This record gives sequence, C-alpha cells and structure tokens, in this order.
Amino acid sequence: MAGTFDGTEHRHAYPRLYELMCALQGRRFVTELQASPLAVIVTRADDPAGARQMVTCKPRVADQDRMWFFDASGEPIAEAEHVTDAAVIIAGYLAPAP
Repeated sequence: MAGTFDGTEHRHAYPRLYELMCALQGRRFVTELQASPLAVIVTRADDPAGARQMVTCKPRVADQDRMWFFDASGEPIAEAEHVTDAAVIIAGYLAPAP
C-alpha cells in the first residue's frame, strides 16, 4: 500500500464502501456511491431536513495503515473490516433527534 492515500487506491476502498452501502441499504437508508472523492453518501429517506453523512475509506496511519471508514470531517468511524459496526455508528449519527 502506498505511504499516502491519494484517492487512487480504489481496489482497497471501493469493495469496503460497497459493502457498507449495502449494509446501510438493508437498514433502509438511501445511499449513493460517488466516484470523486470515492465515498458513500448516506441519508434517511424520511428526513425532511435531508441530513447527509459522507463516508470515505482509507488507510489509518495510527492503526498500521489498516483500512478505516471516516466521516466527512476526517474522524474515524470503524475499521473497514467491521462493516456492521460502521453501519450501526452511521445510523446513530443520522438518528432523528428526540
């Protein structure tokens, strides 16, 4: 794996993002896989405000360059091997306010 992630390592990121997209669709979220930057855009179908979450997948230096999911602000969500954990966390981000 390259020392820096420059967005061209799709062979590593794309399959993980696709898995995450499918897991979120199973939870009835609306998802879109975009190419540039490579990311999954997640929204709740029933959200009138249209809140979105953009999720990317790239190596995390602090974890020996293992692939991780990150939110739009660059905060780590979960290791890419843990798709279900990531889907639960993202669902929590987009949960309606009480």
